[in-house]
Amino acid sequence: MNTVFLGLGSNTYPKAKNLSSAIAGLSSLLNIISVSGVYKSRSLLLDAQPDYFNIVLKASTFINPCQLLSFCKTIEKIMHRDTPYKWGPRNIDIDIIDFGKRIVKSKSLFLPHKGFPYRNFVVLPLMEIEPEYVHPENHISVEKMYDLLDNHSEIHRLGELKWR
Repeated sequence: MNTVFLGLGSNTYPKAKNLSSAIAGLSSLLNIISVSGVYKSRSLLLDAQPDYFNIVLKASTFINPCQLLSFCKTIEKIMHRDTPYKWGPRNIDIDIIDFGKRIVKSKSLFLPHKGFPYRNFVVLPLMEIEPEYVHPENHISVEKMYDLLDNHSEIHRLGELKWR
């Protein structure tokens, strides 16, 4: 059994329902252990896009990392994800943050997710549900990652997500 962390985000209406729908789809193949609260943040592009709602979930699974990536892309497709440009508005985005502390570097999959230590909308919800998390490659704790971020004021916890 592998423990995985996934980051989910949505910035098109209805954001919270999009996140809940994605969790429902993911739970058909994953055992969802915990889900962070919902965090509101600006687009990485700092453009005029609507703000994102983001969560991190912890789950367990018997599938391998490539199967999980394919499954996440399938859920996005079922939910009719349509992004007009890279990092553009979308109803759902599902990223594998960590898969069993494995380090994978391939053309289609990079684990742990290479950008997550620099993204407050991943670090903060991860710290909420797994405060003892340590990055398997750089050995930095999630708390230290949070301390190194300089954009703490640009994210707000909105509350719990109804997903069951």
